Amino acid sequence: MSAVSNQSIIYFDAAATTRCTDAVTAAMVEFSEDNFANPSSPHSMGRSAKLAVDQATASIARLLGCSYDELTLTSGATESNNIVVLGSARPESSDNIVICPIDHKSTLSAASEMERRGVEVRRMTVDANGRIDLDHLARIVDADTALVTLAYVNSEIGTLQDVPAISALLEGKETLFHIDASQAAGKVDINVQHTRVDCVSISAHKICGPKGIGALYVSSDATFRLRPLTFGGGQYRLRSGTLPVPLIVGFGIAAERISKADLASWWEAANYRRQVILETLHGHDVRYQLNSPTENAVPHILNLSFPGVRSETIIKGLPTVCIASGSACNSKSIAPSYVLTEVGHEDARANSAIRLSFTADVEIEKVGLGAELLARKVCSLQKLITREEIGA
Repeated sequence: MSAVSNQSIIYFDAAATTRCTDAVTAAMVEFSEDNFANPSSPHSMGRSAKLAVDQATASIARLLGCSYDELTLTSGATESNNIVVLGSARPESSDNIVICPIDHKSTLSAASEMERRGVEVRRMTVDANGRIDLDHLARIVDADTALVTLAYVNSEIGTLQDVPAISALLEGKETLFHIDASQAAGKVDINVQHTRVDCVSISAHKICGPKGIGALYVSSDATFRLRPLTFGGGQYRLRSGTLPVPLIVGFGIAAERISKADLASWWEAANYRRQVILETLHGHDVRYQLNSPTENAVPHILNLSFPGVRSETIIKGLPTVCIASGSACNSKSIAPSYVLTEVGHEDARANSAIRLSFTADVEIEKVGLGAELLARKVCSLQKLITREEIGA
C-alpha cells in the first residue's frame, strides 16, 4: 500500500493518463455487473448491450465528425497506429511510408517493423520546436508513398503540427494521411470534416475515459486500402474480437463530454495553469530551460530542463507530485528522450528534463502548491550543486 494518500497527491501526468469521470466509472460498473452480456448474442441482454455499444460509438463518431461505419473500436491508439502503419504498405513492393521521428513509439516501432519487412521508411525533418519541415515533406512524398503519418500533438513537448497545411500538401495524391490524435482530443478540434485526413487514432484514457479502449477512424474511401491484422468473429473489417461493453460505454461518455466542451475556454484555463507554474519557478529564481514551444503548441504539456539536476532525482524527491521525465512508453529506458535529442538538444539537457502535463480543470490551488514544491526542490538541488562546484 502506498505511503502517500491519493488525496494529498498533485497530479501533473495527464499526458500519460487521466482519471475517469464519475459518470464514466458508474456506467462501467453497470455494464460489468448488470448488463454484462456479449453484444453479439441474440438474446435480450445481448441486444441491450449492443444498443449501448451503438449509442457509445455514435458519441465517439460525433467527436470525430465521422459516420458510425467509419469507426473501428480498438484497445487504444497504440493498436490503432499499428493497424494503419502495418496495414498500409505492401512488403517487398515499391511502396514507402513517411513518419515523423518525434512521434509515439507505437508508430515508430511499427515503422521499424515495416522496414524489416522490406518497406522503405522515410523520415520527416523537424525544427528546434518539433514542427515538421513542410518543404522537406513535399520533397520526400512521391507516387509510391502509401502513407504519411504523424502525431497531431507531441506527447513530450506539446508541439502542435499544421495538419491543414499537410492536408493541402497531400491534396490530389493517393497517399493515405493518418494522424495520431491521442494527445489532441480535448485540446483542439479534430473533426475530420474540417480537413483532408484519411485515418485518426484516439485513446479513451487521455480524455477521462477508461484504459484499454480506443478508436480508429478510417474514411469510407480509404477503408479497403488497409489490410486487417487480426481475424476472427468479424466484429469490424479491420479488427475482430469480443467487444468490451463497459469500456466502450465509458469511452462514449468521455467522448460526449469532450464534444460538448468549450475547447477555447479549456485552452485558456490550461494556459493560465501553465503560467502559474512558470511564474512560481521565476519567483524562486530557479534556473531552467523551456523545451516546450511558446507558439504552435498546446499549453497542457510543459517540458522543462533544470541544468545540473537529473530528472529522476527531481521525480524521486517529490513523492506527492506526479511528474514524468517524458512519455510513459519510454519510462523503462535510461537513454535520454529521443524527442528532445531529435529536435537538437544535447544529452545533458534531455537527461535533466521533466514533463508536467495537466487537464484544464485541475484545481488551481493544487497547481500552485505543486509548482511551489517543485521550485523548492529544484532550488535546493541547484544550490547544493553550486556549493559543490565552489568547494564550499
